[in-house]
Amino acid sequence: MMDTVSAYVEHANICVENPADTIRFLRAAIPHWSIRGQGEMDWFGSKSRWFHLGDQHTYIAIQSGGAGKSGDWQGLWTGVKHIGIVVPDMLAVVNNLEAAGFPVDHYGGEHPFRKNVYFLESHGIQFEFIEYTSAINAENNLYI
Repeated sequence: MMDTVSAYVEHANICVENPADTIRFLRAAIPHWSIRGQGEMDWFGSKSRWFHLGDQHTYIAIQSGGAGKSGDWQGLWTGVKHIGIVVPDMLAVVNNLEAAGFPVDHYGGEHPFRKNVYFLESHGIQFEFIEYTSAINAENNLYI
């Protein structure tokens, strides 16, 4: 057990109809991310493809076999509403995604030490991209 390491989220697993669409979306947002692993598995009687897209620290596990779209993020349903990813340059992410054909869904509220923007990928999964502007965690984490 590593008691000296702070806990952090290593990955999130999402199930989609077309993994290539989600991979294209995430690679447009974060071009340095790559597929660090992939394969096939039996998912309760159905073949499923999986991809781990990210870097050496974190990734999104993208699994085929989904049907339909995610629920409307404004709706009252149980499940993940969005996945937040910290990026060094939010404007670059916006420009990359818009150039790839993904429009901004909405921007987050005003905050003195962070900027954030929300996008929907083709399955309706919402991703939030956050840029922190202070080197002081307490300032970035202000709830105002």
